Order: sequence, then C-alpha cells, then structure tokens
Amino acid sequence: MTITRNSFATSRASPALPAEAWLIAGVLAAAVCAIAALYGQSAAFGCAAVASLAAGVALYEPRTLGPMLALALPLEITKLWFPFLQTRSELGGGLPPTSVVDAGRLIVAMAFVVWALRPARPRIDVLPVSPLTLPLAMLFAVYALSTLYAIDVSAARTESLRLLFSLGGFALVPFFVRDRASLRWTLYAVVFSAVALAIVGVYQQITGNFFWNEGLGLFGERRINTTFADPNHFARFLLVGMVVALALWPFVDRRVRFALATAMALSALTLVFTGSRGAWIVGAVALPVMVLALPIERRVRVRMLSVGCAALVAAALVIAAFSPFFTKRVNTFTFGVEASGARPYLVDAGLHMFADHPLTGVGAGGYQSSFQNDYYDFKDPKIKANVTISHTSVVTLMAELGVIGMVAVAFVMVRWGAYVRTLLGGAHPETKAVVAALAVISAIIFFGSQTEGRFLEDPYLWFAAGLAVAIDAMRDRGGADAHEGRAPL
Repeated sequence: MTITRNSFATSRASPALPAEAWLIAGVLAAAVCAIAALYGQSAAFGCAAVASLAAGVALYEPRTLGPMLALALPLEITKLWFPFLQTRSELGGGLPPTSVVDAGRLIVAMAFVVWALRPARPRIDVLPVSPLTLPLAMLFAVYALSTLYAIDVSAARTESLRLLFSLGGFALVPFFVRDRASLRWTLYAVVFSAVALAIVGVYQQITGNFFWNEGLGLFGERRINTTFADPNHFARFLLVGMVVALALWPFVDRRVRFALATAMALSALTLVFTGSRGAWIVGAVALPVMVLALPIERRVRVRMLSVGCAALVAAALVIAAFSPFFTKRVNTFTFGVEASGARPYLVDAGLHMFADHPLTGVGAGGYQSSFQNDYYDFKDPKIKANVTISHTSVVTLMAELGVIGMVAVAFVMVRWGAYVRTLLGGAHPETKAVVAALAVISAIIFFGSQTEGRFLEDPYLWFAAGLAVAIDAMRDRGGADAHEGRAPL
C-alpha cells in the first residue's frame, strides 16, 4: 500500500482553509510567544510557543501527533513550570490531587482539542473497539467505586482521575497513529527521546547537576534522573527505548541501524549511571528475550546476543574501574531481595491490609495513609529513610483494591496476553517484532513495578497498549498492517 500525504485529507482543515495556513499560523504564534518570553514570564510564554508550533504542525500533518505524544511523555520535570502542578517537597512525597496530569497528559489534552477542530468522524473511528475495552471499563469501575468507601477519599479520587486520564491517552493513541508512516515515526520518537535523555544523563553524571532533586547527587552517590522524578523510572524508560530500537533494527537500512545501535549503547551507559538495581535485573532478562523474539535468522540472534553481552560486560568493567559508587551498588546484591529495591516491611504491611480488608481493600491510593495511621509498627527501625509508599505493585493492588480489584486487573492482563497472541498470528515479520516489543515493554513495566512501584500509573504501559490497538485498527481498515501478509507494519 502506498501512503501519501493526502491519506489524512479527510481529517485536515476544511477546504476553504489550506492546511499550510495552519502551519504558518502556528509558526507565527510561536514566534510572537518566543519574543514575549524574552520580556517576562519566560516559562509560560516558552510553553505557549512550543504548544503553538506543535498545534500548527499537527494541523498541517496529523500523523505527527503520535510522535509528539511519544516525545512529551518523559517530560515529568516540566510539572515544575506550572504552579498548580508542583506536587512534591521531596522525592517519594506522594502525588496530591493537583497532579493528576503530567506533561504527556497535557499534550494528549491539547492534541484532542486539535482533533476536535476536524470534521466530525464516526464514533468507531475516534475510539477503536478492542478486546481491552470491557476489562478496562471494569477496572475503572472498581477504582471509581472505591471512592465511596476508601480510607483516604481524596487519594481514591486522585487515583481514579489518574486512571481516567491514562485511559483517555490509551484511547487516543490509535486515533493519532493511523498508518504505517505515523507508527514508524512514533517508534522513532520513542528511541530519539531515550537517546536524548541518555545524553542529558551523561551530562548529569559529569557535572553533578541533578535539576529538581539535588539530593541524588550528594555524597558522591550520583543517581541520574534527567527529566524523571525517580531514577528507577528513568532507568525503566531507557529499557523501553532499547526494546523499541531492537524491534526496528532488523528492518531498517545500514545507516539507520548504526543510529539505533548508537542509541542503544548510550541508553545502556546511562542505565548504569541510574544506579537502578531493579532495572538492571529486569533488563538483563528482558533485552535477551526481545532479541529471541525477533523474527530473524538464528545465527543473527546468536550474534546479537554475543555482541550485546560482551559490550555490556566490557562497559561494566570499565565503569567499575572509575566509579566506586557503581561497585558499591553491585556489591549490594549480596543483600538478596532487598537489593532490587523491595521493602519487606512495606510488603508485610500491605499483606496485613489485605487480610484486614480482603474484599474491597482500603481504597485506591490508600496504602500510604493506612500505613502511616494503622500499620506504622511494621516499619523497620533499622531503616532511617521514612519510606511509606509501597514499592511492590501487586501488594499495593491487593491492599488497596482487594479481591475485586485483583480480579479486574487479572482480567485486563489475560485479555492483553490473548490480544498480543492474536496480533502475532500470521503477521508480517516487522509487525511481529513491533508487537513483541510492546509485549516486552508491558512486562518490563510490570516486573519493574514489583520493586520500584508505578504499574498502572506508568504512562508507557498505556502507550504500548494504545499502539497495539492502533496496529489492529490498521489491519481492520486494510491499511499498512501486515496481519495477513500484505505489507510491513
């Protein structure tokens, strides 16, 4: 199938107003805002300039919305530019109701407004139906229901709103990513954002500038966070970028392969600097699994695994020779499960919450409040840090949502697994690689959340699921997906 710039013609501006006019208007508005930023309110006008330019580009070429969303998702730090979104006085301090929207969700909202300017579309074209629709609706119903009985009603409302925004982003991804070109651009944007932040991470490592969380650079124990609040979540994001790069690598030309290999190398280097032991463990399993899942010749797989392992071992040895902190982090693996980031006392408290409230739990978002008020005796006195947020997502879900919530989550996961198998069946090799990458990304997020938290809250979980629905929608439209072997992606 040949894809042209007119493939989105029906979704462009009305015939009376050429698409180029939107681009020109966006550039002019961005220029005016940029000039205004020089005279005051630089953050506000700077954001307005970027938003104006992005809106103009999106109205000119709607396929850029998917890549824009991919580029915006890692920008957690930009919440500090909006006074009403400033949320934490310290890392791990929790997320009050004013922070249910991060930078990525703001971009989703703006993108939806942009698309609302287009001519009316059939509802099925706006919100593609998938096997995930029913289980996700049930999951949200459980969250919303928990606001009626939660120990911390405010937290329950916050988490319900957060999930609602995540579901909105998930539903809009297949609306933005509608053909082979937009899908490929979106995947490239994920890799680009990973390598861009990897370079920022190297800068942090060299200079010791840790932006909004200076405590990460104290006492010589530098843990790179770039634009993320938590170095562990930044490390997880780097794994996401590496997995996407691996999925694309066999299906691009030599020059792009070199760029992808460079991106993976930089991401791996910065992954070491994050000091995230949990991400190291998950990556050591997930990356080889991704290589094994690639639909390529066995000898190529063996070569990729051999080169990758050798490069990682060599890099680890070199870094260990110059970084006492890295050696110290590696040595902590002798501590057992706790070395991965798990907190046994938080797990014990969560299990007791579940035992005390087995059916409905303490309510969405209620773990921390319950721990501080009723289960604080479980805190290990040997640990000086006042960590009261669960780091194990399964335990968190059990404690907060009870059996009802666990059944709803299990329903979503079972449907997701069946959906992935359906998309893989009979697909073109390139499509298989992309779908396998989306499955591996979801696994990285799930297993990473068992020691670092943030499972359903992770925007990349919903982004990956949205891309899977987008691929399925392309197949149903007879578009660029090769589910029946017609064309790659």
